[in-house]
Amino acid sequence: MDNLIIATQTGGILKPFAWILGKILEVLYDGFAFFGIYNIGLLIIVFTFVVRMLMLPMTIKQQKFTKMNSVMTPEIQAIQKKYKDKKDQQSQLAMQEEMKAVYDKYGTSPTGSCLQLIIQMPILFALYRVIMNIPAYVQPIKELYASVITSLNASQMSQFFGINTAGSKLKASQITQCIDALTGYSSRTKGAINLAKGVDASNVLSASSNTSAVDKINSLNSFFGLNLGISPSAMFKAGTVTLIVALIIPILAGIFQLLSVQLSQKINGVASTQDNPMAGSMKAMNIMMPLFSVYMCWILSAGIGLYWMAGSLIMMLQQVIINLYLGKMDVNDIIEANREKAAEKAEKRKAKQGIYREQVLQASKTNTRSVQSSSNMTAAEKEEKIRKSKENAKAGSLAAKANMVSDYNKKHSK
Repeated sequence: MDNLIIATQTGGILKPFAWILGKILEVLYDGFAFFGIYNIGLLIIVFTFVVRMLMLPMTIKQQKFTKMNSVMTPEIQAIQKKYKDKKDQQSQLAMQEEMKAVYDKYGTSPTGSCLQLIIQMPILFALYRVIMNIPAYVQPIKELYASVITSLNASQMSQFFGINTAGSKLKASQITQCIDALTGYSSRTKGAINLAKGVDASNVLSASSNTSAVDKINSLNSFFGLNLGISPSAMFKAGTVTLIVALIIPILAGIFQLLSVQLSQKINGVASTQDNPMAGSMKAMNIMMPLFSVYMCWILSAGIGLYWMAGSLIMMLQQVIINLYLGKMDVNDIIEANREKAAEKAEKRKAKQGIYREQVLQASKTNTRSVQSSSNMTAAEKEEKIRKSKENAKAGSLAAKANMVSDYNKKHSK
């Protein structure tokens, strides 16, 4: 994947999240354009900052829970150690009850941070997809690439995209997929255009007669001498930059992520001793994830690496500020606030359950009264009710015919 540009919007479950983030990105682009600033690098940094700030309330809740979790972890570990060799059902139930008592004591739950992560994950995935698909969400950028495509003649279109039609005669959907093809060959473009391999975006831009659009695209992607639309590996292979320069973004992305994780553990006091069963896996993850970031930022567009760097730096800044904010608060006050919230939620659940039970009880009383009123009728009253129902039966109906059969049976049974 050698280029940042994809013009097809993200679908599936991420679509609504990506659409909202795309609108934010487009507003930021228009704001920069108003002041004559056209740079994707700056746009990515500011966009990442804005989205992270919008997620700040969730980040505070998550960090607050993590801080609380570090306080109660010794108690949880003591309970687990107490029942370590007891596997019978009674002991397991007792362990669960004791652990539940600890969580109730601190006004939290084992799934306290899961909800925040569940909410944040689709937002973060959508954020990544929007960064990967900037032209799909910023119309002026898409129009720049579209103008490049439409400026190509039939021979050039055939050479780059396998389409024997001038760019100016393409349908809108074909133009969109040609822009997608600038990222490299994919299954999404296979059915629409006949590509044997990925398209080299630099060759397409060089062949375009629309020099104004090409200059704007190059200016957009330029960030401190690096082309954010091309992966560091591709830049190095093409010989446009040295290996050291190409490795700047991937290595910085890995370092910033490592620092972010270490800062988080230091701030929240995450245990790394042998008593912590997760210590080994956490240590391995702390090493593997930064290395994974380096690799991904090497093969993906430099713009993605810049986003990774910006995200880690902003996260570290948030952690420090939130920690200073939480540091001014007494832990006992936080615990008391959590317990009050937990008690309030429990009362609401009880109230809802009470309303439901009341409705069921009322319905059962109504049915009971109906049955009792029916059983309290005298034999004469029942006979009179049956007689009236027979008289009211419509002629020719099943009820009328049933009455005739009943009368016949009564006469001949005497």
